[in-house]
This record gives sequence, C-alpha cells and structure tokens, in this order.
Amino acid sequence: MDENGLHSRRYRRVAVIANPRAGSTTAEYLASVEAVCQEHADQVQIAWTRRPGHATRLVGEVLGESMPPDALVSIGGDGTLREVVTGLMAIDAANRPPLVVLPGGTANSNYRSLWDDVPWHQALVSALSGEGAERRDIDLARISSMSRLIVLGLSTGLFADATARALSLPVAGRARYQQAIAESLTTYRPYDGRVLVDGAVVHSGKTVLVNVGGGRHRAGVLQVLPHSIRDDGMLDVCVLDPAVPTEQVLELMREGQHLEAEGTTYARGRSITLERLDGLPLHFEHDGEVVPTDRTSITIGVLPRALPVLASRQRTGG
Repeated sequence: MDENGLHSRRYRRVAVIANPRAGSTTAEYLASVEAVCQEHADQVQIAWTRRPGHATRLVGEVLGESMPPDALVSIGGDGTLREVVTGLMAIDAANRPPLVVLPGGTANSNYRSLWDDVPWHQALVSALSGEGAERRDIDLARISSMSRLIVLGLSTGLFADATARALSLPVAGRARYQQAIAESLTTYRPYDGRVLVDGAVVHSGKTVLVNVGGGRHRAGVLQVLPHSIRDDGMLDVCVLDPAVPTEQVLELMREGQHLEAEGTTYARGRSITLERLDGLPLHFEHDGEVVPTDRTSITIGVLPRALPVLASRQRTGG
C-alpha cells in the first residue's frame, strides 16, 4: 500500500458486479469496463445480476473463492450498489476489498459523491492506477428497527413521493427524477412531522421533506446536503417546511444555497429520528427504493467508516 492506501503494484484479480437492467448499463459499456480492468489486473471476473437481491449473493460467492478479488467494481443504480454493499458488510471488515462505484443507473448520485461527474473511464483508470485516487473508509447508516442498510441517503415527503412516481415514467437519466418531482409538486401535501438529532428536537410541524445522508446530492443535481462529508462519522439532515414555495427552494438546492431560506433546517448528528405526528404511516425511500411500512417513526444511526472505497483524491463531492 502507498500513502493513499492504494495498491503499489498490479492487481491480482478484479471482480465486476453489473446489473443489466440498470438505466445506463449496456453490454458495450461492460466490455469497455472489462478492457480497462484487464490493463491493471491479472484476472477480471464479470458477474451479471439476474434478479433483486442477486448482487448480495454474488458478492458472497466471489469473496468466498480461494483467491478473492483485491478490488470490486459495482455497475448499476442505487439499488444494485446497496445490494453489493450489503454483501460486503456480511464479511469481516479486515477482508473487505475496496469498492469502485461506476455509474450505471439513473441519477448516479453515489458515483457523483465519490468522483464528481468525471467520465467513468477516467474514474476507473484513476482508481486502479492510483493516479489521482485514494482509498477512503466511508460512512454508512442503518434503520435500527428494520435492520435496513443505507448507502447514500433516506428521504420522506416530497422526495419519497417523487421516487415512487419515477418508477412509472418513460424518461431516462436524471431527467426522470426531475419530471417526477415536478409532477409530485402538483399534488403533494406536507405532513405533520418531527425530527430529532441525537435526541434533541430540531423540527416540529408541517414538513415538506426530510433528507438524511450520506451523499450531498439527490436526483443527481440537487445538492440537498452541501456540508456532508462521507467519512466524518456523522449524518447530515435537511428539513423543509412550507414557509417558502417549494419550487423556489428546490431551485436554490441546485447550488446548495437553500440553507439560508426560511423554513429550512439543517443539522448533523449520529442518530436521526423521523416521526409522523398524525398517526398515518411515515412513507420513505432510501437509495432509490420506496419502502412500504405502517410505522409512524424510524431512527437512522450512522455506521462510521464502514465501507472501503476507491475515490477521487479531490473530494469534490464531500
């Protein structure tokens, strides 16, 4: 290892877990990824996911082989990445190979948090060559009462509604979430909610949305959590109430300028509790997956420095 925690020699083996159903994953793309990996590794293994949950199983199989990979590449959306990370977290921390996250989904916010928006080829070469890259042990989170792992972030309210709506939209890329949010704005109504950070109430009242993370961006372009750092052992939370028209605040979010807007609450802590006060279920999504539940509250706890990744040394995404 060098001073950045990277291999100072050629990799013995690199494994790639790819989801063929992800928004921007193609056979041609995967072939190009394989070619780059072959330039930096003696062996390259490609594994396609075939059904929900399969990526977790594939990671277990790959890491259980006699010569496990010394780097793992994930290609897919947020759901695929969460499954890959779930597989990595199932093994002893000392045996987890570093993960290279490549874009393959719709918004690719996880990729942006580690590599900004540089082309995937540049990111992969940097990760495997060590030029301009570093190893980081980034934070994850978990919903304590449900044992659900969170990689990028969790949201309630408007963002959760838009995530559910996006599933049925025939639009590709980040434009899908932008359209879903625009449509949700026409029908969504704030709920009565409360947010606690490390046991202290930071918001109580009408709630447009709550976002907890993780990564700075949601939907690829909205910098909801502009102060978030992925390996500081803390969770960031942003809450919006209806004091300012939501469309106006969302526009400010593109540059992370919404924090000064009336009705915006921003806080950081190790444990975040979200509550709905009217007795109705607290609908939420995390990592792009809408989670059906009848719960009126959830608590999210940080898992500090749990996941080894290879990422840009510039840390433009936090």
